[in-house]
Amino acid sequence: MTVISKLFGYFEEGFLNLLITLMTLLVFGEVIARFFFNTGFLWIQELTLTLCGWFVLFGMSYGVKVGAHIGVDAFVSKLSGKPQKAVAIFACLCCLVYCGIFLKGSWDYLSQMYQIGIPMEDIDFPAWFIHQLDPDFAWETLRIDVEDGAIPIWLSQSIIIIGFTMLTWRFIELFIAILKNQAVGFQLADEAKDSMHLIDEAALSASPEQQNDKDAK
Repeated sequence: MTVISKLFGYFEEGFLNLLITLMTLLVFGEVIARFFFNTGFLWIQELTLTLCGWFVLFGMSYGVKVGAHIGVDAFVSKLSGKPQKAVAIFACLCCLVYCGIFLKGSWDYLSQMYQIGIPMEDIDFPAWFIHQLDPDFAWETLRIDVEDGAIPIWLSQSIIIIGFTMLTWRFIELFIAILKNQAVGFQLADEAKDSMHLIDEAALSASPEQQNDKDAK
């Protein structure tokens, strides 16, 4: 189980890095096209927004893993022992209920998009891929209209159910860890501490002349 978790962790980091890299390259290419060639590509905008959605929803579970989410723990941090564990278990159960609601809603939404077969506006499959598909199979199974070639919305937005499934898995992992006393609760990002850390680094990197001027004032 540990090996699988580690391998999946590497996959998460690699996939998130790929998504942010693709978004950066697409936005850079769009800016160059608009400002230097006075043109643009509609599919780049739609693809960038889609990748952004994938990045956010795929990154939710990774944020739980590394403690990147923001939370208020002023009350919980004052507790210790069994009260703190009880609050952590309750919070974890609330998160699992939240995920369950979104999973149900995601399934209903994607099922409707699949049944209707609504395509994306500006993103199409490559022509060579469409030519290899059987028209009946493409529509009945994948909801792809070979005459149009557009990517169906249910496929591009499937990250909704994928992301919340992964988030549910992370909360189940955390719930088990709390029960086994391997964790005391959620790891939360401390913005104040991080900001002070950045200020300290900036102060250390200041030149001697700037430091002398600051001391003189």
